[in-house]
Amino acid sequence: MKILFVIPAMKCGGAERVATTFAKCLSEHEVKFVNLGSADGELTNWIKPYFPLTSLNCNRSISAYFPLKKLIRREKPDFIFATHIHVALILLLINRRLKSKVVVRIPTMPSNKLYKGLRIRIMDWLERKLMRKAHLIIAQTDAMKKEICNMFDVDSKKVVTIHNPIDTELIDKQTCNISNPFDENTTNYLSVGNISPAKGYDTLLSAFKIIMEKDEKAQLYILGRTDGEYAQQIMAMSDGNPNIHFEGFCNNPYLYMKYCSALVLPSRMEGLPNVVLEAMYLDKPVAATTCVPIIDDLIKDDINGYKVEPDDAISLAQAMQNAAKLTNVHNERHDSSEKIKQIFNRK
Repeated sequence: MKILFVIPAMKCGGAERVATTFAKCLSEHEVKFVNLGSADGELTNWIKPYFPLTSLNCNRSISAYFPLKKLIRREKPDFIFATHIHVALILLLINRRLKSKVVVRIPTMPSNKLYKGLRIRIMDWLERKLMRKAHLIIAQTDAMKKEICNMFDVDSKKVVTIHNPIDTELIDKQTCNISNPFDENTTNYLSVGNISPAKGYDTLLSAFKIIMEKDEKAQLYILGRTDGEYAQQIMAMSDGNPNIHFEGFCNNPYLYMKYCSALVLPSRMEGLPNVVLEAMYLDKPVAATTCVPIIDDLIKDDINGYKVEPDDAISLAQAMQNAAKLTNVHNERHDSSEKIKQIFNRK
């Protein structure tokens, strides 16, 4: 069986990482990656050692329509996988006269609209018109499945719920025989994710300021790409505080995750946050906002972390302090690999 994974660019985000983990679960088949953008980016280290990779070097995803169509005709894949809605729409347009089966993973709640005005109306129309033509749609949670069926007008039989798989082999490898990067005499908070308005880093910085009023030695580490205007605004909010560390993109966030006092998710919107699942695998306490309904199922107050409403710096500060005090956290392990294999055998 031949499976083609199509990604928009080589910058490493949560959706891209999930795609590589899906691909590893299907490594018994012939798996190839196609990148619509340039060959430059962090994902090279995550893909090239394992799978063939073709970059189309297009400046915009829509301009990849014809070269992508030509490639699909040449490769004749049994399945094409996309984990970005705009890429999925292009594939569904291309695939109208081809025989490949398009599998779409939805990266966030469909109601989380990151665009406005006329564009939102155009995208809504395209999604309702094209998504029903997908062979299968993967939701990360049951709440997301319900939204997909309602907003895309898709038959529920075409939507399956699969929690994001995590690459446990990679986590184990990258946390083996590594030393603690933190000062063990301080409380070290960690947040991981691209610095964007959806991630709520402004709330996190406000919460950390409250924490420092009681614990002046506390440290905050933020792992996420710092290029871009918004990231620079967030960095400026820290006022050069030496206790706040912007570490940029990190190939091994698990080094920090293994030894942090608590992981913090300050997001305003998410699909199913990978970093929470990875921290739970490492049995780390988590302070998280209820930015998506699944957080209520994952985080149990006083047991493996604390949860608060988004945009509430005071409550987040308290949750962070309480989470850092939790010890002997042991989380249940989940494995999605068999479910992933099954969907690609679905007729």
